[in-house]
Amino acid sequence: MDDSAQNEKTDSGADSNELRFERIRIQNMDISFNNLFTQNTVQEPTFDRMIVVYRRASKPHHILDPLGDRSIHIRHFRNIPLADMELVLPEKKNPGLTPMDWVKLSISAVLGLVALFGSTESGKGDVWVRIAILGGIIGYIAKIYFTFQANLVLYQNLITQSLYDKQLDSGRGTLLHICDDVIQQEVKEVIMAYFVLMSQGKATDQELDRRCEQLMSEKFGEKCDFDV
Repeated sequence: MDDSAQNEKTDSGADSNELRFERIRIQNMDISFNNLFTQNTVQEPTFDRMIVVYRRASKPHHILDPLGDRSIHIRHFRNIPLADMELVLPEKKNPGLTPMDWVKLSISAVLGLVALFGSTESGKGDVWVRIAILGGIIGYIAKIYFTFQANLVLYQNLITQSLYDKQLDSGRGTLLHICDDVIQQEVKEVIMAYFVLMSQGKATDQELDRRCEQLMSEKFGEKCDFDV
């Protein structure tokens, strides 16, 4: 067997051990009448726990504080979908006008200007008619703008409520939680190593590492890198 065939076999074996999860999103679905009138399932991977560590961008430093604010912030969240990851980040982009809003603005502006200039060139348009046309254009544009602002406030309130429900802890509480998880993991590894030594006898570090990994694979069907 040549080297290329061996590499292909190794790659396929490595890929078979990976955990894959398909994302089914509306943006990736085919546009068809069948999808329009049927119920579709959206599938999105969700992180059970997520810890965000960040430092805010430094601003121009004051002469009395040359280092500025160099604090490191840490937050702990739960049940965060992959599509909503940006919601837990400190910098969020507020949505802008949708393409449909720009189309409405453009069409209303063009039609209003055509009617306004048409009445002006004909010379028969009354001044009050022109004012009414111009006022209608301005009023419609203002309606779209204020509707967008109201939707933006609603969007920000939804983000605030979502973060409030999903945030578990922050700062020192998160650090203590991480330390507790690390201690529990080390205790589990010690118990497993002790069980292997008691059941299978003495072993070197390499043998103990291999036996623990073999035990995880046989009993639980999980492959891991056991660290002695």
